[in-house]
Amino acid sequence: MPKRFLDSEKREWLDLYEKGKPERWIAKEYAHCDMRTLKKGIEEARRKRDIVTARVELLKEALRKHQDTLFKDLDKISSSFTMPSYDFTPLAWSGNDNCIFKYLETSTKNLPVADAPKPAGETLAVRKLLKEHLKNDRLWKVIAKWEKDYTDHLTARMALQLKVVSLLEQKTKCKMTDQYNIRPPFILSYTTGDIFFKAVLQCAFDTEKRYDLERDIHIDTSSHEVKFQNSTLAKCTDNEQEIKDNLLKAYKKLKKLPEVTLVVDTFKSLEEMTEKGKEVAEQIKLLGLLPGQCEICRRLGM
Repeated sequence: MPKRFLDSEKREWLDLYEKGKPERWIAKEYAHCDMRTLKKGIEEARRKRDIVTARVELLKEALRKHQDTLFKDLDKISSSFTMPSYDFTPLAWSGNDNCIFKYLETSTKNLPVADAPKPAGETLAVRKLLKEHLKNDRLWKVIAKWEKDYTDHLTARMALQLKVVSLLEQKTKCKMTDQYNIRPPFILSYTTGDIFFKAVLQCAFDTEKRYDLERDIHIDTSSHEVKFQNSTLAKCTDNEQEIKDNLLKAYKKLKKLPEVTLVVDTFKSLEEMTEKGKEVAEQIKLLGLLPGQCEICRRLGM
């Protein structure tokens, strides 16, 4: 019965052969077998080695692609930490969807839930895998805090919008509406409400460009209108001057409202969490390799 050689012995033959030893010498002096057995053993060792190498390369490529996918998801999370513009209006000034007129009789406690934008991602499946890798990481707590601060800020903006409507109606004794072809007097929501809301925030945030209401609000006696530049703010009867004066009085009072302070304060809190969110995400990316394991890693034998 011919002698059986171990795989480890065949690998030694291959190693000697690749180092330059002649097959005849290996067979006679080292392996003590005939040439046919030696050649067959060397070929078998080479084939098994190539299979292992190929598997290792495939595994490396699979893990690289897996990590790349997770890092792309992390990039999208990082880019999702954004801020609304200083003059963003959560409630529409006219129309049917999310219109401010739906909530004029609503108390601040009963305002609609202003959901923060969810961090973007590749897919829900990829996000699940990322969470497995970063289990208990502070990134998820930062995201939760950022979403809460975003919601608080949008809620503060909605409360200010409602206060703008209330105070403008109170001072001018005119109903706010988004309908132009009705019996005057009235003030228009999509001009007056929007312009005064933005003007107040321009002042509160000390922006470089601001509306100059005192300069640009004027009376058009031919149409019985109060206008801001070319935009109609109010349709009047014969009391244009009175409504103009009261609009400016309302503006002065609006700037001092606690609702304005709350918008600014929640904006600052949100700004801090936005920067922190980006910082935490970037710190994870700097690792170059996501720690931990997920279902994909376990399937790949990692």
